[in-house]
Amino acid sequence: MRAKVAAIVIGMVLGASAPVWATDIINQDSKSYQVTIVEGGYTAKYTVKAASSQYGVCGTGPCTFKIKGSSITADKNARLVIKNGKLSKM
Repeated sequence: MRAKVAAIVIGMVLGASAPVWATDIINQDSKSYQVTIVEGGYTAKYTVKAASSQYGVCGTGPCTFKIKGSSITADKNARLVIKNGKLSKM
């Protein structure tokens, strides 16, 4: 019985510590951008400051990411870069 309880507890701990994947946006430009993210029927807006990042957006994917003059669709575990005013995948 103890072994069964120990196995359940270990499974819960390992499951809770498993990585959660979601899209990251890395802004390499010297200006901030408002990023619109469309995931199914849900729309969110984030401000990504100059030379900074926004982590953990687009939980299930695919999502469409939009900034003024650029748009890209990516899966939930993508890493996106804003460089020279354009979105691209890493």
